[in-house]
Amino acid sequence: MHSYFINKARQYLKCKNSSKKKIKECFYPRCNNESINSHVLQRKGILNQISTDSHLWTFEKDVFKENEFAFKRTGLKKAFAFHCFCNIHDTQLFKEIEVDDIDFTTYKTNLLFTLRTVYDEIYKEIVYANTRDCLLKNENDLFDIDKLKKESENAKLAIDDLKMIVGKILYDLDNDSQQFVFQNRTIPKIGLCVSSFFTYDTSEEIELMERENGSKLERYTELFITIFPFKNDSQLIMAYEKIDTNKVKNYVDEFFQNDRPEICYQKITNLIIFNCQNKVFNNQFYNEKIKDIEYKYIEATQFMLNEENKNERTLYNINFYSNTFKDDFVSLDFELLKT
Repeated sequence: MHSYFINKARQYLKCKNSSKKKIKECFYPRCNNESINSHVLQRKGILNQISTDSHLWTFEKDVFKENEFAFKRTGLKKAFAFHCFCNIHDTQLFKEIEVDDIDFTTYKTNLLFTLRTVYDEIYKEIVYANTRDCLLKNENDLFDIDKLKKESENAKLAIDDLKMIVGKILYDLDNDSQQFVFQNRTIPKIGLCVSSFFTYDTSEEIELMERENGSKLERYTELFITIFPFKNDSQLIMAYEKIDTNKVKNYVDEFFQNDRPEICYQKITNLIIFNCQNKVFNNQFYNEKIKDIEYKYIEATQFMLNEENKNERTLYNINFYSNTFKDDFVSLDFELLKT
């Protein structure tokens, strides 16, 4: 491997690790207690249900590889982990969703799952922004300075937007109000966990709205999705803000059509591959759905990050529950799809 690339990767990792270590306080408002290592989804009862030898597979950037993305076998202590809460808030605030018999019919239960998703994203954006600020302090020609500045600025804007969503969730928890819409259902058990959110508006739609408004949008339409094994099935939870109901209701409702579950499975597959970054897989899923075609997942991720792709909501005919999934996925021609 070229020494230039190795030096660049090492410097990036040094800044990223330093950025993580700087996060020491609980994220809960007005709490200055020390944050602890915790998990977006509970380790005992959820993550350990699908792990093998206390390990899961993750899909993340790998700065030591040219394609930048790779599947890694990761220990449970690091998989789905973040430092957002002190021991008190991690234990007390979420106690209703860290029990053996979770009641998915309550608004509060669904709200708490979404809150962990949002806080985890805030944690990631803080690390992302601080890493780039750290790299900007190092005077060298390894990185594109303008690109680092832009990435840092965008991450900080994202943090502000996410904190507004947190404020609404905490308000609902404290005031018994309901500013979000939740839907959940059981799906056949699948060896993965997802706790993520994605922007419903496509790049094409955003560009059109910004041209019409003559300015940047004040907010985007965000959807939240959580999938995890529970008892003999997997649980799917989706959420959005009530103010976005007219825009997204029909789209979300398709995930919950009992008479056509294959639509749900197809849409889940597309979201997990193309839109959801925060996910982990077990050995069985990796061996059956990923092994030997890792390159295709990397191609799919790069395709979604490509500025030429303007419709991130495109639905492709792929389904994790299908025996032909691998063949169907490999047959997708992303270069053709861009044109």
